Amino acid sequence: MDISAPGAPRMPSLPDAQASALAGLQGAQSRADEAGAQLAAGNLDPAVVVSLSSAQTDFAANVKVMQAAQENTKRVLDMLV
Repeated sequence: MDISAPGAPRMPSLPDAQASALAGLQGAQSRADEAGAQLAAGNLDPAVVVSLSSAQTDFAANVKVMQAAQENTKRVLDMLV
């Protein structure tokens, strides 16, 4: 059921937010794995260290998005009960 005003931009649904967060988590994990493998192989290029740090930050941000989406889903379900 779409209760938005005609012509109003549609907000992403909760499953879309969760899917986006999951894709972000997977991407961050992949980048962290790659950077970790390069560091383990002895590549001490600062760009690799920055990539690992960036992946860690991205992962944490996507965890927060997932938590918020789950909390919102719980609130909606609580209202329906």
